[in-house]
Amino acid sequence: MKKDNGKKLWKKSAAVLSAAAVLMGSMMTGCGGKEEEIASSEPGTGKLTILCWSNENDFAPVLDGFKEKYPDIEVDFQHVPSEGNQYQQKLNLLANSEELPDIYWINSPITNFAKNGYMKDLSDMDIVKALPDTYKDAYSYDGKVYAYAPDSWVGGMFYNKDLYEEYGFEAPRNWDEFLDQAKVFMENGIKPVSMAGTQLMDMIVWLHNTEDIAKDKTLDEQINTGEKTFSEVYQGAMEKWYEDCVESGIITQDMIGITDEQRIDEFASGQAAATLTGAWAISGIKEKNPQMNMGIIPYVGTEGNAYTMGAVNIGIAMSSKAKNEGNAELFLEYMASEEGLKAYQAIQDSFLGAEGVEYEVDPIMEPMKQYAESGEFYFPSYHWTYTDSMEPMLQKGTQEIVMGTKTVDELLKDMDEKIDILIKSEK
Repeated sequence: MKKDNGKKLWKKSAAVLSAAAVLMGSMMTGCGGKEEEIASSEPGTGKLTILCWSNENDFAPVLDGFKEKYPDIEVDFQHVPSEGNQYQQKLNLLANSEELPDIYWINSPITNFAKNGYMKDLSDMDIVKALPDTYKDAYSYDGKVYAYAPDSWVGGMFYNKDLYEEYGFEAPRNWDEFLDQAKVFMENGIKPVSMAGTQLMDMIVWLHNTEDIAKDKTLDEQINTGEKTFSEVYQGAMEKWYEDCVESGIITQDMIGITDEQRIDEFASGQAAATLTGAWAISGIKEKNPQMNMGIIPYVGTEGNAYTMGAVNIGIAMSSKAKNEGNAELFLEYMASEEGLKAYQAIQDSFLGAEGVEYEVDPIMEPMKQYAESGEFYFPSYHWTYTDSMEPMLQKGTQEIVMGTKTVDELLKDMDEKIDILIKSEK
């Protein structure tokens, strides 16, 4: 993920002022001051609160463009990093305390947020109607669309071209070739893949995508309904992950304590031959090593097929109780404008689903366009109804497996029992 350049905390005084404004508005209405209340809340004036996992510096092109168009709107922008589930925890806390900002970013699936009434239905907005069905479907619940998601992200395995050439390798064309090359790198003191402790599960995603999802895209949805268990869907991929990656030494215990920035350091400095990430990491890698000669490949399977990681990107939602609803709508409409989309796409270095907007991706990412356009990308937890509970459980469980304190069978059994409880609690 992008480097965290700090975050701005919500100020209690803002909440106090907001409450005072509401009280004053009520008093004015009671005293015949209704016209003044309406004027003060007219779209284009007043405030707009935003919660985002991009930091303010990275998001500046969008914010600056919006402020230039609407100079009378005071934007209160809060950044919380996504690493370590920090953003989702903050979002859950604000939702439970009924203090959600006007606009916030949210990952799919949105089942719990939509079902609990935290999100405004955006289905009738023209900007949402203009999106392709794939993008609308990613943020739909009960036939309604609750977030605006104009782009997708696609990642894969970034590799050090110079290092590969030094050992006479081309980028791996299948899983077995990746393993053979990894063995040579390890024999020479080079990590085949640099990984952070929170992403040890990404190699499971690699195998799940290429060996399972490539044949049946509905598997994770079947877990959500109880038709299948995690054990039935993930046993093969996780056993292969343990045998091919953990027992072989590709994934090691020291990785558990490695942060996202440290694993990028390892890759940029040549200590690791590859790392699994997306376009958001390119600028950070180049900052650390401007001469870095890197390429990217999709996840490749045992049969030589490719099915990489990716998803419709994060959605932009409006609180169902937005205090500044008119300004929130203006912000969404600005995001959907050609100017807004170009600025947003440049920040994300993503692939746009909105039509009629010309854009460029980093040349390194050009090989991935075909997978973005064909839809041959997937990230399992985006399809889990109970991802807030299950993804942290998988992250922690993979670490325990690497430490030797838990087995694959034990983790899958725990996950089966947990999701069974969650499904039954909804009935």
